[in-house]
Amino acid sequence: MLAELVNFVKVNFRRPNNGLMQLILIHVLVFCILVVSKAICVLLGYEIYYQRIYQYLILPASWKIFLQQPWSILTYFWIHEQFFSIIWNAFFLHAFGHLIVSIWHSRILKYIYILGGIAAGVFFLLLYNLAPGLKGYMGWLVGPAGSLYAVMAAAAIALPSFYFNLLFIGRIKIKHIATALLLLTCFELASHQSVAIAHLSGAMVGYMCVQYIRKFIHFRSYLSYFLNIVRRKKKFKITYESTSKATSVKITKTADKEPAEIDAIIDKIAASGYESLTEQEKKQLFRAGK
Repeated sequence: MLAELVNFVKVNFRRPNNGLMQLILIHVLVFCILVVSKAICVLLGYEIYYQRIYQYLILPASWKIFLQQPWSILTYFWIHEQFFSIIWNAFFLHAFGHLIVSIWHSRILKYIYILGGIAAGVFFLLLYNLAPGLKGYMGWLVGPAGSLYAVMAAAAIALPSFYFNLLFIGRIKIKHIATALLLLTCFELASHQSVAIAHLSGAMVGYMCVQYIRKFIHFRSYLSYFLNIVRRKKKFKITYESTSKATSVKITKTADKEPAEIDAIIDKIAASGYESLTEQEKKQLFRAGK
């Protein structure tokens, strides 16, 4: 059975465009390692050593402690304290993460997830050390709250009209779910909860990532279109006909495409991604690039 589990993990990490499952597996593996380590330490009477290791992995609010363990800004968001916590977070990540994978690449999901976690840690440190209302509060940040809210915000901005079928509620758009959760986060911030800082900063990163991706796709599309125009202008068919009187040159230019339609297709890609195009639009874009 252990060999099958190891093989399952290997297959999922080798499979291309499988970033969503890879993120979930990392969380599960880290949780299992920590649980087993804690059980062994408790049985042997060395629980204090486990607590020290655990504190080295989570993010402290104190600058002095953080400078002694700077790696914690990269490790804290992979850790879960309770079994039900990892189950809920895995469900949350899968629900919103597969939407990002469906319109972009799983690599984009991993970037958003990791950047959300790092940004949440940075804002946590800054606010707990610089904000007058939070100074003096000693706390720790643990869990992927910032990363999850970055993914949620990115999915809500990219696909605002997509909806979930919730039990006892029915259809509800993800933009409404994201708005409701962010409003609840504001109430948490009023009670000095560190997780609220992670939620808000993560959501901000998700928003910024989507805006950057859209601009990048738009720029790349226009750049590709411009290069195709340059290439088409160079495609002349030149034939020389020699006559007794003079040499005449025939120049035949390739048929012009319809730039207005291509511009509309490029705008559609920038707004909703390449997958939103119809088959006819994909063929037209492909023909324009020849």
